[in-house]
Amino acid sequence: MSNADSSYPSDPPENPFDLVLVVPTRAPIQIDASRIEQACSLLGPRLECEVSLVESNDTEDFNSPSPLHRSGKIYHRVIITPLGFEPIPLEQIRAACWFGKIPAASKVYLAEPLSAREVGEWIGHRARSLQDSDRKPLVFPRVPIDHSDSTLTESQLETLALIAFWANGLSPNSVIYTEVPSEDTPGIPAEGASRFPRIDLDPEDLSTWMIQRYLRAVRSRAIPWNADSDGDWPMLNALQYQLQEQLPSEYAERLEEVSTRSMGSAKIAPDASGSVPWDKIWTSFCDLAMAGGPPHRGKLLEPVAIERIEQAPEAYRSVVAELQRGIRLASGLNTCPSPYLGWVCVECDSEPMAAWLMRAILVENISVRRESTKLYLPAGPDYRVDKEIKNVITSVAKTHHYWQAHLRSRQPPKPL
Repeated sequence: MSNADSSYPSDPPENPFDLVLVVPTRAPIQIDASRIEQACSLLGPRLECEVSLVESNDTEDFNSPSPLHRSGKIYHRVIITPLGFEPIPLEQIRAACWFGKIPAASKVYLAEPLSAREVGEWIGHRARSLQDSDRKPLVFPRVPIDHSDSTLTESQLETLALIAFWANGLSPNSVIYTEVPSEDTPGIPAEGASRFPRIDLDPEDLSTWMIQRYLRAVRSRAIPWNADSDGDWPMLNALQYQLQEQLPSEYAERLEEVSTRSMGSAKIAPDASGSVPWDKIWTSFCDLAMAGGPPHRGKLLEPVAIERIEQAPEAYRSVVAELQRGIRLASGLNTCPSPYLGWVCVECDSEPMAAWLMRAILVENISVRRESTKLYLPAGPDYRVDKEIKNVITSVAKTHHYWQAHLRSRQPPKPL
């Protein structure tokens, strides 16, 4: 740790631009085109990027000037977002007219398609918010519809069943699953019996879904430009996502730059009262050990034997008090009385936070336990202020600092 200026490189002089390509895919339900266009218009300002609606096999040129350029500058990232339940195969993406227009300098990411649970929950929430008199259940056919452009496959029928399951779980009878739509079927006219069901989704819901897919996609691995690497991409993509999901966004696309060198030890200088100002001795931290940075300790700091604590109870209480004071000052986290000798209790805001901090602290070579939202860190009567006490406080301060960055990077932009 060090009180020197941050070692992270400064932001590039010009902010990169992102382009989101929304690609409708075949689905067992229809979403109104005007709703899709409204969702795209909401998405751009919320992400501060540009959004274009294209077809997966589009043979038409983009409107001039090309959406792949903005003021003569190439987009840094292009995020392809399928709007439907079926994913877009890589070979289909490569065959699209617009894919050939993406410069090799851009990184291309593929988002995930819709899920039956998401759409079912949208329908259920929407139905539950309406008055009984305004409810019009959505009717899904049970058997394939014999129509030239509307034949349902087995997987699409399964999707419809799952949508109905999730929707009716929130609002019973919001979806009716019938044999063959007819004039007597509520919620669907006879002339629409040979068509796919149509749902009226809130554009705000759609744009929020797109943002979630955008955030997940850019934490994954970019599509390889070389088609020979396509076979390895799904596995590497999942691995990359899991890695980025556990790290703050500042590590995105720069894991190879993570320094394994320590920035040096922050000096401990007591204030006028003789106390260590734990909230003022750091202005920056080494890279997370969980990301490949240097662990705070070279050797694991293990819990002490109960017998040692019982032999020096006053010294132990003094160490615990200093650890509690330092953790509160350095991280802002609350401490609470521990029911276990040899452990200091720290209260986290949530179980995900406690689980994340536990993993990150352990990699810093500090023993740690977790129970629900509480973390337990080691304490012993022989702990020294400039050694073990500082080690424990620093590990909490460092990992909490990165947790805050990690938490911010998981939050979608607020709507305008």
